[in-house]
Amino acid sequence: MDINIKPLLSSEVRKINFSYDIPISHSEGGYKFSDKIFVKGEVKDMGGYMVLEAKAKVDYETECARCLKPITGQCEIDFVREVALKLESKDEEGEYILVNENSCLSIDEAIKEEIILSLPLRSLCKEDCKGLCPKCGCNKNETECSCVLKEPDPRWNILKTFSEKGE
Repeated sequence: MDINIKPLLSSEVRKINFSYDIPISHSEGGYKFSDKIFVKGEVKDMGGYMVLEAKAKVDYETECARCLKPITGQCEIDFVREVALKLESKDEEGEYILVNENSCLSIDEAIKEEIILSLPLRSLCKEDCKGLCPKCGCNKNETECSCVLKEPDPRWNILKTFSEKGE
């Protein structure tokens, strides 16, 4: 959605509030998002420059990195950028939100990108999750298995054939 800031540019108002939903329908890095990102914020005239401040939140589903149990959560971000009419150089592109030719701001892609970057790399169902047994695959949080996990390296078996006396 585009945020019309013509009243702000013409000094009719000092602040424009906005609230809307951004549709999102894809999965990213093992995360499945709900169908929308809720965004609420304002664009303020700071006497010579403008600032966009927004809060965004989205519900997601993923699985525990250790036991693969489904997890639901919510990601919330604070999004603050200065608003610019034009950029001095291409290096400043990520620091500013540009006003388009219709005197509007389009922040949907920047919000989506910021949400994805703020997701945790690994999610756990609980801090002390024991995970899955690498041999039998049982969930160690629910049951204890009797698998022997520490086996000697088979490359050393040849040494068992030698006796202690050096024969």
